[in-house]
Amino acid sequence: MEEPRPPYSRASTSWTGGSITANANASVTGTGVTFIFLNGATLGLNGNGSLNLSAPTTGTYAGFLFVGGRTNTGGITINGDSTSQMTGNIYFPNESVSYLGNYSGTNGCTHIVAKTVQWTGSTTVSVDCSSQGLLPIPVGGVTLIG
Repeated sequence: MEEPRPPYSRASTSWTGGSITANANASVTGTGVTFIFLNGATLGLNGNGSLNLSAPTTGTYAGFLFVGGRTNTGGITINGDSTSQMTGNIYFPNESVSYLGNYSGTNGCTHIVAKTVQWTGSTTVSVDCSSQGLLPIPVGGVTLIG
């Protein structure tokens, strides 16, 4: 199956197994999108790429940008550059989420639910999402998929 190509727009896309990787100054853009990772699928955004992604504000996956299945145990790596921004929830309840290098999400907004979160380098993330139209994640209000 051919993988969808950026820029993504108003869609949910799922990967079952394998790895999605963007390296070496790649540019990944999308508006109103949700990426779903099932059966051990992983995500690696590496090499100071430019990441400009936002979750949908309505529908089934409103507010969710990246979602990991409840049986996944790997992790995701986000290593963007200083112009990157992501708006949406990152939900990997049994996985690690690592922000590395010079990622700056100051113009976006991100909530993270993960087994562990690692911050290294000069990573910056905004967490007040009210101006972005995203509500706080309610405890007990999320349904696991996968």
